[in-house]
Amino acid sequence: MTRWLRRIAAALAALLVLFGLALILVDTDTGRRWVAQRIGEVRTANGLRFTVGRIDGSIYDAARLRDLRVYDPQGLFLHSPEVALDWRPADWIFNRLAIDSLVVPRATLLRTPRPRPTGRQGPILPGFDILIGRARIDRLVLAPPVLGRERVGSLDARADVRDGRALIDLQAVVEGSDRLALRVDAAPDRDRFDMDLAARGSPNGVLGRLIGTTRPVALRVAGDGRWARWRGTATGVIGPVRVADLALANDAGRYALSGRLAPSLLLRGRLQRLTAPRVLVSGTGTFANRRLDGGLSLRSPALALEAGGVLDLAANAWRDVRIKGRLDRPEALFRNMTGRAIALRAILDGPLRRPKLDYRLAAERFAFDRTGFEQARAAGVVRFGPSPVVVPVRFTAARVTGAGDVAGGILRNLLIDGRLLVTSRFATGDDLRLRSDQLSGRVGLQLDLRTGEYQVSLNGALDRYLIPGLGLVEVRSNLRVVPGPDGRGMRVAGQGTARVLRLDNAFFRSMAGGLPQIVTGLERGPDGILYFRDLVLTGPSIRLTGNGYRRRDGTFFFEGAGRQARYGPVTLRLDGRIERPTFDLRFASPAPSLGLTNVVAHLDPNPQGFSYRAEGGSRLGPFRSQGAILLPPGGTAVVAVQALDVAGTRANGNVAIVTGGFDGRLRVSGRGVSGGIALRPVGDVQRVEAHLEASGAQFAGNALRQGRLDLVALLDPAGTSIEASASGQGLRHGRLSLARFAGEARLRGGVGEVRGSIAGTRGRAFDVRTVVQVAPDRYVVRADGTLDRRPLRLLTPAVLTREGEGWRMAPARLSFAGGEGSVGGLFAPDRFAIDARLQRMPLAILDIGYPGLGLSGVASGDLALVLPSAAAPTGRMNLTVRGLSRPGLVLTSRPIDMGLAGVLSPDRLGVRAVMASGGRTVGRAQALFTPLSGGDLETRLANAPMMAQLRYSGPADTLWRLTGIELFDLSGPVAIAADLRGRIDDPVIRGVVQTSGARIESARTGTVLTDVRATGRFGGSQLVIQQFAAKAGREGTVTGAGRFDFAAANGIGMDLRLQAERAPMIARDDIAATVTGPLVFRSDGAGGMITGDVVLERSRYRLGRATAATALPRVRVREINVPGGADEEGAAPVRPWTMDVRARAKNEVFVTGLGLNSEWSADLQIGGQPNNPAITGQARLIRGDYEFAGREFDLDRGVIRFDGEVPADPALDIAANASGAGLNAQIRVTGNALRPQIGFTSTPPLPEDELLSRLLFGTSITNLSAPEALQLAAAVAALRNGDAGLNPINAVRRAAGLDRLRILPADPQTGQGTSVAAGKYVTRRLYAEIVTDGQGYSATRVEFQMTRWLSLLSSISTIGRQSLNVRVSRDY
Repeated sequence: MTRWLRRIAAALAALLVLFGLALILVDTDTGRRWVAQRIGEVRTANGLRFTVGRIDGSIYDAARLRDLRVYDPQGLFLHSPEVALDWRPADWIFNRLAIDSLVVPRATLLRTPRPRPTGRQGPILPGFDILIGRARIDRLVLAPPVLGRERVGSLDARADVRDGRALIDLQAVVEGSDRLALRVDAAPDRDRFDMDLAARGSPNGVLGRLIGTTRPVALRVAGDGRWARWRGTATGVIGPVRVADLALANDAGRYALSGRLAPSLLLRGRLQRLTAPRVLVSGTGTFANRRLDGGLSLRSPALALEAGGVLDLAANAWRDVRIKGRLDRPEALFRNMTGRAIALRAILDGPLRRPKLDYRLAAERFAFDRTGFEQARAAGVVRFGPSPVVVPVRFTAARVTGAGDVAGGILRNLLIDGRLLVTSRFATGDDLRLRSDQLSGRVGLQLDLRTGEYQVSLNGALDRYLIPGLGLVEVRSNLRVVPGPDGRGMRVAGQGTARVLRLDNAFFRSMAGGLPQIVTGLERGPDGILYFRDLVLTGPSIRLTGNGYRRRDGTFFFEGAGRQARYGPVTLRLDGRIERPTFDLRFASPAPSLGLTNVVAHLDPNPQGFSYRAEGGSRLGPFRSQGAILLPPGGTAVVAVQALDVAGTRANGNVAIVTGGFDGRLRVSGRGVSGGIALRPVGDVQRVEAHLEASGAQFAGNALRQGRLDLVALLDPAGTSIEASASGQGLRHGRLSLARFAGEARLRGGVGEVRGSIAGTRGRAFDVRTVVQVAPDRYVVRADGTLDRRPLRLLTPAVLTREGEGWRMAPARLSFAGGEGSVGGLFAPDRFAIDARLQRMPLAILDIGYPGLGLSGVASGDLALVLPSAAAPTGRMNLTVRGLSRPGLVLTSRPIDMGLAGVLSPDRLGVRAVMASGGRTVGRAQALFTPLSGGDLETRLANAPMMAQLRYSGPADTLWRLTGIELFDLSGPVAIAADLRGRIDDPVIRGVVQTSGARIESARTGTVLTDVRATGRFGGSQLVIQQFAAKAGREGTVTGAGRFDFAAANGIGMDLRLQAERAPMIARDDIAATVTGPLVFRSDGAGGMITGDVVLERSRYRLGRATAATALPRVRVREINVPGGADEEGAAPVRPWTMDVRARAKNEVFVTGLGLNSEWSADLQIGGQPNNPAITGQARLIRGDYEFAGREFDLDRGVIRFDGEVPADPALDIAANASGAGLNAQIRVTGNALRPQIGFTSTPPLPEDELLSRLLFGTSITNLSAPEALQLAAAVAALRNGDAGLNPINAVRRAAGLDRLRILPADPQTGQGTSVAAGKYVTRRLYAEIVTDGQGYSATRVEFQMTRWLSLLSSISTIGRQSLNVRVSRDY
């Protein structure tokens, strides 16, 4: 045993010797190098690393560390060339760090160190004694990265901290800015306690930078007393503001403080608002065995906090620290926050850096903006640890306010439960559960703790939510909540889906065709308005897209567009409460078969449902409707149509909205239409039955004399079924006139046949029969008939096939009057293309599209044209026209042949033409339009620069008829050479025109000008006629000048100024005039004006000629089955030519008619139209006679007054003298020319019939023969009725061209039987008469009037009797 003890002792001794030797070796040069090397190899957990270049001296006493460098994970941050350390490492055996001296002559802090966090915790206050005799840094250089610019300071300190004793003495100086002095001396055993702190920093100093200010800083702590009782103060000043004013106390180790702090100067944002303007501080506690046990109270106007418990610095732990808080001003925490009774209770316990926090938050109410939470509670237990910290939270609120009644009801008894992950920068919650009475979902949260910015996401579900008046809905949403602009309020954005489970509103149900679904983007801004972005509503029969919003009062607004299966494209505008809003609907084409377009409906809610107004277009013209949509609770919705007005026809009735469509009946009446329309669904298909009759109907510019429609239709979306028949007579649509039409349709599921026949006019008469085979997306048309009584037929059917949104027509062959053609193409909204080929096709077919064009001739060739909506049009043309002419009012132009070739490309149009007549080329023309800019073809051509040429030498009538000027016709040779530039609407023309031997005729005025010679020159857009001369009649001439304007507003304008010399300018049956004087013809292309001031050299006017047919009886006759239909009363009105001419005549105005044969002077103003002039002025008698009942009477005086009536009906005031058989009489003609009044007066006075008998037959009425009595009766009737009455003798006289026809009684003295006497004025003074009885007796009588009172009479008869007499007659 003893031996083992010796061995152990020996071993321990050896170990001690070895340890001693090691200690000795370490303090050698080699050992110190080894120690320096080992120091550089040490790697601490927090990433700090130390290197020493060399160690001098003894490592157990006074050592010199050369080139000391300190590194963190980012690199070098502290360097000192030399450090002198005098210490006693052996004192560590006694749990004491003893440093007699630590001197650093120079050190440089290059930057602020950033050690690596380790997660390990140690005691804040060490558990060993510290003795530092002196620690000094003579020169500490702070590099610019530390404080912004280089600073130099020094430090001198000493410390003695051990049980029962604490002495700290510190002096620090920064050159030129800051100074710090701290002294603490506490020795309880000796009843000693002293504390003194003085710190001062200049502006932009180190102390100011450390606390975050650029202002000057001053801090002072001082007091007086002993350990048993010490009282002191602490004050702090930043700039001119005192930020701290505290009273300090120590009573035998129980410390206390109280006073005020004003930290808002150093803070920003929420902390500044929570602490402004000051914080009241109060606290007490003890500090023993490295445990701080006490309480602290902080109060500001916005926040109150109280805390009490133990902070164990030896164990680095919280011990049951209880915290109470109250938020008195919520707006200090968040600017948009308000609240009442917001309180916090929490318990903090556990390790200092990983404690447990049990918290409870409660508020009677708090709100952000207008969104509030009532009876709100939040609770959880937090265990702090490595980042991120998990914060369980359970939040409840009895009510949510400010989101509207609907949302408030949905969110009642709100619960949010889950965990938040909190770091030093963010607080996030990825799966928070949300529940309420009607809502369930998941909530995500991300909160930036530094900036206060946040983002909340919500995935929620609202199951079977009842909207009164609408139905049950199911809602799914995915929302995101972020702060509003400038941090004010919040912005909610995301996606939502609503699916209707039950739809109680019958109107909505009929529009949607079932249960719809809504998908929309959602956004709610700080203004509290919820916006719906890119909303898509889909249902079995509808799809809408649009945008809208929900206002704060719970009302909605939505505007969108889409398509409804039955009604086509639709736009919808909704405004109001969702269960009964105001609607504005617009349907582009809800019923193409009815021609409905742009239908607009407005629905206003009322207690019974909705009132509505609707309007739009249809095939019958614009329509308007008003009524109500009745939605009785639990009942069937009914559309009460109060009025549906279209084309003067009104329909009314009630229609129920039922499954499959509408059920009801509409009554139709007005404007000649009567009948009814019945609606009834058959399954899911709408059935329409109509029976309508028309008689004298007028609608939308159309007229129908008589018609009937019977129709039964099933409006199945898969294919319409129709059984219909229609017939009518006298249909007029614009210039289209149908004398009769008939048709019937039989379709099943969109497949069937439509037959029809029409006869009427459009420019020319036509009679066409068609058969159309109808199939889905395909029509086959067969047709034949006549046009202008010439055969018209489709040789091959026209087949139309749907292609996208348009229709393609396969080439179809057409024959007309011996010519043929084929046409095919594509007719689509975005593209129009046609390809046609012609072979001797009569040009008369163009009258169908252009009524009144009136071209004759035949065309052969091909034509292609493509008009895309999004690209430039293209095309080509290669045509040959044979026998081209156009008839006028007087002449038909001489036929010519023409060849046309043209090419249309995206940027240009080129056209060439060659004209030939009589086997020779008479003209050539070419034109180029380039470049072609945007727009349709017409716009492109109108805006394109033009280059064109025309050379023509041939018949003038061919070109003249193409101008469309109808007042007169031009024929004869003409030569034209013209070059055109500019644009179509504003051409610039250069060239000349010449003609010689031409002829001008006017059917309206009867004017004929021959041997016309004219020369003209083109200038700009005008043809200036420099010289014009023509012959008029046998001895008249017309000369002048003028211009034609090819850029006139309405076609080709003219301004011709002519001088007539004894020219017969009017030569009609009722009126003729040979004039001398100026005449001006002006026109802008549509009608025109003739003005002048002329002298009537010789003229004639026939009274009563204007309405010669009015004497015929008028019988009301209605023609039926007219092949060409009615006349074209509905043709577009044409502006007529009018006149404004003054005409004067001293004599030779010859007036005839109504028995007059007379000469007058006149002064007239002629207006109105040339074919029916309006004449004002008067004519005075020069001489003449008046014939009545076969007797002539000399005119004594007369005046004819024209008052502008159309047709002319002048007032008459004419007197004639009559004498014979022993009496003197006067005849008066008054009244108007169309109905003159004839009166007789005599001396002595006689009855009317006796007076006429003596004037006409030279004897009393009692001596008249039967024929003479008949003549007398006719004369009396003429006097009493104002017309000729039944007068066969006068009718024969007029037919034979005689001036007098008499029946003479028998004369026994001469052997003459009853005879007929026929006479005529050879001249005005010579009258000859032949008398014969048909039985061998005849006589010739001659009367020559030498003067008004002296006449010579001569008679020769077959019985040899001859006589010569002188007759003298005078009135007295």
